[in-house]
Amino acid sequence: MPASQRQLQQPEENPRIGDFILRWERIVANRDMQGLFDLLAPDVQFYSPAVFKPYQGREAVTFLLAHVIEVFGDLAYTHHYHNDQGGVVMQFQTSVEAADGSGRRLTLEGVDIFQLNERGQVQEMRVLIRPLFGLQALAAAMQSRVVGVVG
Repeated sequence: MPASQRQLQQPEENPRIGDFILRWERIVANRDMQGLFDLLAPDVQFYSPAVFKPYQGREAVTFLLAHVIEVFGDLAYTHHYHNDQGGVVMQFQTSVEAADGSGRRLTLEGVDIFQLNERGQVQEMRVLIRPLFGLQALAAAMQSRVVGVVG
């Protein structure tokens, strides 16, 4: 079920982390790019599952994630984990159109791994996605959107 249709609850054990999780889920569900921009640290680093070199800076990462959100189907966060040092892992399910042009949607599973700074902003983000053919379809869909613009 998409995050926009679930009752979001803040984890009571760590309000700072709970606030971040709520904000992130709302930003993704509402495709709120200004909210995303504001939640990223100015010098954020984003580690893509498809590219070796990290993307750096709030503008580049916002641009990239805006396109990822467009390429993904409904995205639902299914689990989250965190530590007391600002580390948050959010597991998700979504879909992406197959790269073969058939129009089929491929189911993806993944995790967003965040490191928050002292202000609660994303300082570092890593994304892992499975299965491989789904990641390849995502990379193909993204290539035409971002080639030569970021990186």
